[in-house]
Amino acid sequence: MKILYILSILILMISCSGTSSNKNTLIFKKQDYIGSWPFSVDEIEVYCTGYKGVYCKANNGKTYALNGTAKGISQNDPSISKIEEIWLDDPEHSGLKLYYTDFIAEGLQLCEDK
Repeated sequence: MKILYILSILILMISCSGTSSNKNTLIFKKQDYIGSWPFSVDEIEVYCTGYKGVYCKANNGKTYALNGTAKGISQNDPSISKIEEIWLDDPEHSGLKLYYTDFIAEGLQLCEDK
């Protein structure tokens, strides 16, 4: 299981198309992602706030909270949408969603790099 997790992180890092003009964000594109893309949008930009809140800006123009910290901080912020709007069901496991923990891990690494 640990090897699978490490492999997932490596794949996520490789699939990252690069950084945006802000060195504290990462852009991920569905077309470059190896594995099951967990979102209904084709591109997200992941970033971290000072409180280790990990968010993503999607190419649909909305911003979503990815981790528990971000969800807690922004629960009353109308400018932050709920990830469930774009989070896809797992086609192989009825009632479950696809994992997006790799994106959170990458976002938390951005927090550490600040």
